[in-house]
Amino acid sequence: QIWVGHCLALLGGVLSTGDAPGSDSNFMIGYERGKSDDMPPTQIYYTRLKNQKGLSHDPVKGHHEAEQYPTHEHSKAIAFKARGSFEGLFASGIGLHSRNPMQVLSHTLEHPVWLIVFYARPVGKKGLVAGGTNTAVQVAVMHDVKKVNLYVEEQREKFVAWLKDQLNKKGIPVPPME
Repeated sequence: QIWVGHCLALLGGVLSTGDAPGSDSNFMIGYERGKSDDMPPTQIYYTRLKNQKGLSHDPVKGHHEAEQYPTHEHSKAIAFKARGSFEGLFASGIGLHSRNPMQVLSHTLEHPVWLIVFYARPVGKKGLVAGGTNTAVQVAVMHDVKKVNLYVEEQREKFVAWLKDQLNKKGIPVPPME
């Protein structure tokens, strides 16, 4: 995931994340390694209800507190539709899911990313994945955003080959894989 984040940054991609431990952190490490000085910082969408790093809302720094945006209630409605319900969730859990549409669609909810890359165990045969990542994946499905699940070996291998090809076409040295 670090290598993928690094390559995507080298290709000019901007990372949008929920800053969860694990995969999100690894993508961020890679992105920060590969981004140039003129690129924006990682765009972190978080909820004030579970702000573990104590971030302050500052879009210039890439810190987006979901509740600060007038689109927050609409984002919450999109998350509800993507999940099917909020049953069993505390307010902080609803907050975490409600920020996911902004990760995929931006805080305006009008500018979808062209691709989401994630690492999550598939569940069943309907394109669902385990954990909270499923909300972002279902928002991507609802908005025809391409998806790559690095957990799935075939998708991972194809995406790694694609990244290497894109870097080579642009004359950018392929970083070593970790």
